[in-house]
Amino acid sequence: MTSNKPQFGYFFLTDISWFSSYLAGVELEHAGGILQKLLESISRKIEPVFLRQDFDIDSVLAFVPEAEIHRFENPFRLVEDTYDEFKGNLAEISNHITCNCAACRDVTSLDLKFMIHYGEYILSSVQEKQILYGSDPTFVRNRGWKESVSASGNWRGYVLFTESFLASLHLPDDKFPGQEFNHNQFRMFGLELKSERL
Repeated sequence: MTSNKPQFGYFFLTDISWFSSYLAGVELEHAGGILQKLLESISRKIEPVFLRQDFDIDSVLAFVPEAEIHRFENPFRLVEDTYDEFKGNLAEISNHITCNCAACRDVTSLDLKFMIHYGEYILSSVQEKQILYGSDPTFVRNRGWKESVSASGNWRGYVLFTESFLASLHLPDDKFPGQEFNHNQFRMFGLELKSERL
């Protein structure tokens, strides 16, 4: 459904970390299949909660109207579960490889990061494909927020929540246990992610 009326909602981006360096040093034939499997698995995991809007080469962007999210615990649990499954997929690929190519051998160098933001958007369509318009989905999609984390430490897998996301769910940012990151558009609060799978 499309509308020219601005709406408010939540934007959820999963981005595969170290994708460019991985792709530069491996065989494309196997890398393509591996990345397809990873992105499809991510999409299946988040679609019960968020509406998938678009795939990029190494990311999945999804959104949901604000009325669909009521508690911080729901998207946070989704992040944890998606991250754990992603790590499990990496371990499975690495442990069950049938060849010794770099694409299969080096897949465990990949990781996953998340951004969750609350803001305004317009849902339109181009040639029957839904398109999100607005500065808020553009902020999430452009991934400039990664630079703040890169400059502050060596996190590989992590989740970032914007101040507007926390405020929309009535979670005071001074009660949030993570690390604060400053961006020229939004304050962000992050947590490093870990998994026992890998």
